[in-house]
Amino acid sequence: MTSRVHRRRGTGGAGPLAQEAPRAHCAAVARSDREEPEPAGPRLRERGLLVRRAAPADGPAVAALLDDRDVLRWLPDLGSAPPEGGAAAGSGALGVPGVRPVGTAHRLVVEVGDAFAGLVLLTEDGEGGGWLACAAPPSARGRGTTAGAVRLVLTWAFAELGLQAVHWAVEAGAWPARRLAWACGSAVDGTVRALLPVRGDLRDAWVGTWRWDSSLQRADRWLSPVELAGGGVRLGPHLAGDVQRVAQACSAASTQAWLPSLPSPYTVLDAASWIAGREEEQARGAGVFWAVRPDGRSRAGADGTDPSDPVDDDGPETGPLLAEVGLFTLGDGVRSGEVGYWCHPDARGRGVTTAAVRLVVRHALAPADRGGLGLERVVMRVASRNTASRRVAAKAGFREVGLDRGAERLRDGTVDDFVRYDLLAGEEQDPLPPRG
Repeated sequence: MTSRVHRRRGTGGAGPLAQEAPRAHCAAVARSDREEPEPAGPRLRERGLLVRRAAPADGPAVAALLDDRDVLRWLPDLGSAPPEGGAAAGSGALGVPGVRPVGTAHRLVVEVGDAFAGLVLLTEDGEGGGWLACAAPPSARGRGTTAGAVRLVLTWAFAELGLQAVHWAVEAGAWPARRLAWACGSAVDGTVRALLPVRGDLRDAWVGTWRWDSSLQRADRWLSPVELAGGGVRLGPHLAGDVQRVAQACSAASTQAWLPSLPSPYTVLDAASWIAGREEEQARGAGVFWAVRPDGRSRAGADGTDPSDPVDDDGPETGPLLAEVGLFTLGDGVRSGEVGYWCHPDARGRGVTTAAVRLVVRHALAPADRGGLGLERVVMRVASRNTASRRVAAKAGFREVGLDRGAERLRDGTVDDFVRYDLLAGEEQDPLPPRG
């Protein structure tokens, strides 16, 4: 049972920027009492947030941050930055190989209520530009603290230091860092192959820029698969452990028959690339993709397990991946989107996909002020001979509205028409429970 969700292969990779290190923002360490005078330098304040020049007494908190597992994974050279006020003779975590910044290095500490909340490193290149990197302890993550600190530092860099542009570069795949840059108004300018040296290896890097006239506020939409539940299924984001189930589903002959663009053979590497590509689509606001799992409260053995087995009810991460439903061809000002899906062979024939599609469509057509995407129309295209997917469209409330003749060459070499369906706001239906 498949539709067009897997038709366009996404880019591989993922990644944060030298920033809120991948879910890593080391345990907050309260600043120790000290009698020595405050260090000279900028003291930037906003809504209980303080960014100041680092002092010797910050050593233990900074050391703990640099020893954080996620910081070590994504920013291994953060601790090798030049000393405060010293010349930046290399690149390290603050620059990019070949750039060789030669200006002043600024090591800044972030505080919230006298508690250590992160480190921001700004290195001038001596030519009116600079490079920025930052990290925060776990206790300070997810609160907007690091984004607030980055905005303060950038404002200071442009207004007081006279910089014209500040750049960032992180290993591709560092999604928390990239989301931080997005929250501060920077898009990804591009991916540079084999740019960053990490433990003797050259890694691909995402790079971006803030200009002196940048707004420093998010501009584009970053879509996320919000949790949806009903009809015996629960929808949420993909997990790293989903790759095996994705590979199984997409290597099945019954899936490959209707999605001829899938690699064949389809491996776990293809599955990992697909999941990472969905993250990229969401970051660009072009689509949003849900992993479908048993609800836990109404499992009914839809995944091939004994329904009497105990199941933890702890959200969308409960249970194996049953299917995927995606909504794509989205963008700012777009009134409609296209829905597509595939289902693992061992979860078919139980109404799982129909329930999931109804949940996604209801969310897509709900007004934005009620937490939905605010679309006015959702469309679906299905190969005319794909009777299982056409049944899903009908049961999910879609209306058949047209035919695209000779639209797809299938895996067996034959050419099939696409049947077009749509659903307008106000026509969506509630999900039905899957059949046991």
